[in-house]
Amino acid sequence: MLHEARAELVAAGVDAFSLTATLRRAKVGNSGFYRRWSSAQELIVDAVASIATWPEVPDLGDLRKELRLLVEAFDRPGAWKSLQVMFTFAGQAARHPELYERVQRTVILPGNARVVAVFDRACSRGEFPAGADPKALAAAFIGALSVVVQWSAEADDHFGADPDSVLETFIALAAVQAHREPAEPSSTRARRRSTRVSTP
Repeated sequence: MLHEARAELVAAGVDAFSLTATLRRAKVGNSGFYRRWSSAQELIVDAVASIATWPEVPDLGDLRKELRLLVEAFDRPGAWKSLQVMFTFAGQAARHPELYERVQRTVILPGNARVVAVFDRACSRGEFPAGADPKALAAAFIGALSVVVQWSAEADDHFGADPDSVLETFIALAAVQAHREPAEPSSTRARRRSTRVSTP
């Protein structure tokens, strides 16, 4: 049922989502549907949740191992189709604010928080320099995975990168940055200059 609901979202979007067509393709009757869902909106939320939820990653004490779990969850068969569902849904969110808010609150934000938690632990372990923002790192990681899958699917000769290369790039950045002194914020430099000038 969820598979057919995702296919209907790709084909028709949220605007023209047809519960009747979805039930027909899934070979499920009305009584069977309403035993599990109370409305088409609930089905749409579950369909999005089935592809958009990042897993809970345990603290393994190692960035590579933790990112590997995220990549394996993302790089499943049909990853491009899953992204198409998300792109279609996001593109029509303004016309369905209540539905989008529900998906954001119950699916997207909790999932993103699990990715942030991985980078937050890595920063705490010193695998990124002091001052690195776990939320920014998580956003870059999710975005890079999404773009690589999209470009690879659209390019005739493939893009030349894959989710594994995204993982290795973040590991390489951590390895380099962990041994580099973070840049001093401009506000701190300004205070130091002011102190030197005012000192007798």
